Amino acid sequence: FEKTLLARRIGEVYWLRVRDTGLGQEQAAAIRGELDSKIAQCVNHFQRTAPDEVVQLEKALRHYDRLREAAGIDRRLLEEPSRLLPGILGHVQAVAEAVLGAIPALLGFLTGFIPYYATRAVVGRSSTSADGGPELTLKQWFVGALVFSAFYGGLVGLVAWLQYSTAASVALAVLLITTGPFTLAYARRMRTIVAHLGDRTASWFKLEAVARVREAQDELVGRLDVLRNRYREEVHGWDPLPAHFKRRSTWAALARVSAIGVATTGAVMFIMAYMDRPVQGLPLGTSPWEAIRASDPVGAQRDLLRDAEGVLQAARQLDLMQAGMADLRADFLRGERNFLTQQDHDETRALLVAYLDIRSALLKTIWLYRGDYTGVEIPADDPPEARAFLTAYTAAVILVEKAWLIFDTFNDDPTTREQLDRADLTWGIPAGTFSMLESSLSNRSVMAELQVAVHRFDAIRAAAGFPEETPWGDLAAQAELSRPAVDATLDEIGMRNLRRTFRQMARQIRDPVDELTPVISLAVSRFRFRERPPHQGLISSAQVDDLRAVLRPGDILIERRNWFISNTLMPGFWPHAALYLGSYEELLELGVTADPGTISAFQGQNERGHQFAVVEAIGEGVIYTSLEQSVGEADAVAVLRPLLSDEELGDALSRALSHWGKEYDFDFDFTTTDRLVCTELIFRTYDGILEIPPMDTIMGKPRIAAGDFVRMWADGRASGTPQLELVRFLNFDEPAGTSVEADAETLVATLDRSRFTLLNLN
Repeated sequence: FEKTLLARRIGEVYWLRVRDTGLGQEQAAAIRGELDSKIAQCVNHFQRTAPDEVVQLEKALRHYDRLREAAGIDRRLLEEPSRLLPGILGHVQAVAEAVLGAIPALLGFLTGFIPYYATRAVVGRSSTSADGGPELTLKQWFVGALVFSAFYGGLVGLVAWLQYSTAASVALAVLLITTGPFTLAYARRMRTIVAHLGDRTASWFKLEAVARVREAQDELVGRLDVLRNRYREEVHGWDPLPAHFKRRSTWAALARVSAIGVATTGAVMFIMAYMDRPVQGLPLGTSPWEAIRASDPVGAQRDLLRDAEGVLQAARQLDLMQAGMADLRADFLRGERNFLTQQDHDETRALLVAYLDIRSALLKTIWLYRGDYTGVEIPADDPPEARAFLTAYTAAVILVEKAWLIFDTFNDDPTTREQLDRADLTWGIPAGTFSMLESSLSNRSVMAELQVAVHRFDAIRAAAGFPEETPWGDLAAQAELSRPAVDATLDEIGMRNLRRTFRQMARQIRDPVDELTPVISLAVSRFRFRERPPHQGLISSAQVDDLRAVLRPGDILIERRNWFISNTLMPGFWPHAALYLGSYEELLELGVTADPGTISAFQGQNERGHQFAVVEAIGEGVIYTSLEQSVGEADAVAVLRPLLSDEELGDALSRALSHWGKEYDFDFDFTTTDRLVCTELIFRTYDGILEIPPMDTIMGKPRIAAGDFVRMWADGRASGTPQLELVRFLNFDEPAGTSVEADAETLVATLDRSRFTLLNLN
């Protein structure tokens, strides 16, 4: 009996040594019993052949246990694998595992404790096996399978009965199956972590005692290694194993924590993205319809008739918009239009604004007349209630129909979908319009209410509960016309909601990257290989004053600042373009119109007291700046003047002012207008007024470089049909530290000059 206890205790001490060979949790658990058996055979062998060795082994084991007990260290800290990082990192890992695993473990507990205790109440507790784990009888397995299956099936059935999607039922079934075992593993893991961290923390205050215990443990394990190899040679005739195994790397623990973190974060993101979003634009609170009817019955009927006619008018306007949208979509598909042109962009925005205005009015109508009645039938003696319901229902199905058409038309077109999600300050369009429509069509509670309303409408229509006279008969007919789109919306809500969820998760992943991109880009753009004095380029203040005398509003400033690393990232010699606006009085003479806030901002000064005269897009966004800052800090500038009438110029500059305050477009996407780059500001100003050549494809996207405006001037000059004229060209002389006036031929030659400053010094 004593040797049996010795063999078991040796197995406990040697267990961590076995785990350090790289065995996984499942493999280790499978061979634990076999290890104990082999150790017992080894002890019996040396008890017969070398009893002194066994005596020395017992002494080493007792010495190790005495030191460990004297130090007050739990044997699990030394003899069981913790799978924790060393030192304080283990505490960080423990907190991470506890927090990240808490939600799925809680779900598993909440859904598993009822069937667990029900099973235990029927068949009792499980017994304990020889290795300390639970041992279940066939009866317990059978009863547990029945109870858990019935309970889980009931939960899934409840979700289905509540009219959630099939996908939601399947997701719940998968979660129920996986979170139960996870909860058990999580509980065992937390017990292990608490034991190890408690002893590890305590050991920090008795380092010398721990060192002595570790030394005794290493001596004991060394003796066991020697006996193991002798047993392999004497009994089996095998070669000895190497003295040292490759221990488990801390990277394994890091990978484990990372995997748990990624999985849990993904689950949390999925749940948050899957949750219903409120319908934007739908007023909150209880409908005041019943209170209005009670306080002013005659006025309520008059307003109801007016709003019913308004719903029919909105339906006609939406039909016209749908036709216009279909034509526009067909033109886009044929390549006859694109979002690069200002006209096509404005037409798309105009349709979107009109739709959003009508949508807002219809949502208010729905909220006003939906009432608090949720039954299917309406009392026969309450015709006003039937008319109010018909008004709200028709407004709702019209909105659903048009939203569905927009969603179904553009859902598979990433470019248009992104365009519809872009904010536009000029048009007053908020960000996320397409996502808002998708979210409304995927809102399970709203769709459930709509389905109830559909049944209610069918029941009232079948009972001839709606009046036939105008506008009520027209409303009922309009509702029937919208019915196919409503049915399609209700039928596909499950898959649509999953697609919306995954798109939302993708956006959540991209958002941090999008936040970091401007920071990194700005840091890179401000790095200069050779510094200049602050606010100073090679162009002198006298040259700035001379230039101001010949400039006119609308002149295009093509600029270069040497030695910036950003020059190497831009195509061609010229990296920047800006637009000269002149003074406030000059803009008024041209008939320029803009938002009062925009005009007021333009009448200001920069931090050095210079009057604003230029608009340009830089890393901080589309801003006003002074000529001293824009040109005075440059090393070379070419001024190109559009050959336009005052009326055309006034229209163009009105456009330019409308872009003030927008963010810089670090994606360099010319199909969007909510964010702009420097050359896109010039393009948006003169698109449709000047004949701007087709854009070149740069890094897979159509873009315009600053040098393209110089090329446009040069091509017009060569062909004899100029659209731009050269006003002034100041070319840098880097060795002399100055800028000198140059001729047109020199400007043409810049189209072939290198973007690298070092190659332009001769």
